[in-house]
Amino acid sequence: MKKTFLKIGLLFAIVGLLAGCKDPSSEAPQSEGPSVSTTGESISEPEVVLTDEEHNIAVNYIARSVPLVIERTGSTIPTNVFRADAEPPLPIPELKYGNDLILITYGELKYEDEINGVYLYPEYTVTYSYLEGENYASFEFAVDDKGDDYAIPDYPRYDAEYDSGGNPIHTVPPAKAARLYATIHIGERSTRFNIDMILHPQEIIYEFTLDEARAQPMGKIVKVYGYFNGYFADWNNGVICDGDVALGLFKINDYREYMQIGKLYEVIGQYTVYHGLPQLQWIKRVTEVAAADHPTIAAPEAIVVNANDFAEQLDIGNELSGPLKHKVGTTVILNFPLRYKKMLDRDGNPVEPGSLELGKHADVVLTGKDGNNFEFEVKLSLNYHMGIDDQAAFRDFFVANPTADIYFTGPLGAYDAITLAPFAFEGSLSLTPPVV
Repeated sequence: MKKTFLKIGLLFAIVGLLAGCKDPSSEAPQSEGPSVSTTGESISEPEVVLTDEEHNIAVNYIARSVPLVIERTGSTIPTNVFRADAEPPLPIPELKYGNDLILITYGELKYEDEINGVYLYPEYTVTYSYLEGENYASFEFAVDDKGDDYAIPDYPRYDAEYDSGGNPIHTVPPAKAARLYATIHIGERSTRFNIDMILHPQEIIYEFTLDEARAQPMGKIVKVYGYFNGYFADWNNGVICDGDVALGLFKINDYREYMQIGKLYEVIGQYTVYHGLPQLQWIKRVTEVAAADHPTIAAPEAIVVNANDFAEQLDIGNELSGPLKHKVGTTVILNFPLRYKKMLDRDGNPVEPGSLELGKHADVVLTGKDGNNFEFEVKLSLNYHMGIDDQAAFRDFFVANPTADIYFTGPLGAYDAITLAPFAFEGSLSLTPPVV
């Protein structure tokens, strides 16, 4: 109950601050962006000069009916007079997602009051400033590539840290009050209206390359870019790539209707290493981006791996070194043959292929030889997330080819040592050497 009281008290304090604040003694900065007509023509001076009464009618109608400030989500941030006139009165808008605000800077009013015979069609412009003060957030004004004016609120920010269970272990700063001034100009006259809002704190997200992300401490929230290169049938796991570097994505089923193989995405999540597998968990956001806007991000590349490098990496397990450690998650082409040895159930017990219980985890143990004819073993993971159809396809392949040379192409995995971690059967196994 104590925490609830403090939270409510803080919100009331902010609302009270906004309701009782005075005009600043000095003029706050204003947007310098150009005013551009929707028809591509410059706004001309109004031909008809309004009376004082007509001006008041016009500006008050604009302040109550025109969406002057729009959050990037599409939500309008209304003027205070609009909120006060609503029935019941509307609360102060709370901005929770760190978005910028689009500013409407010009327009042409169409006001027709047939009962009183008042018809007003003035052109108007709008300039913006903000309330300055220690207890209020500031704004930065800018113009985007489309020529639209926008404001960047100074949200409270903090560095986020989480434990291995995804639980926050950081302190979140309080929300902050903010006030924009929208000054409506018609001819020589102008009238200013207040637009209050509450800015919720935003965690600072740092951008990294996939290589850099893999060097971050576990629990770090990171933003990365990569091409979507594979996923399990149930979308529990996937992988993004930047050239021959990859990073796993854990629990992406919320995005299964959105993500497509070969598309470039911005992904924000918590970096972790699970039994040697580097990945992002607790995914916070996935956004498709244009490849042209990120020319340094390379399309996925498969790397050719020889038997000696493979055997060396197997020998050192999860040591953060070795020829393949930094390639976990990447698509590999093994240019050496493997042979089937046995199947193991999820508890590591040998099981006959015909008795393999589909829908549960299993491993196929394969053997290979390095350049010194030393034999090594590697597990091919029949992860239950791939689905029973793909598990059955792998099982049937090994039953049909118990003594054949087998060549693997697919993701390199890790679970206390490197593994072969295909998402699906198709394209993973071949009886002929790869052409490289």
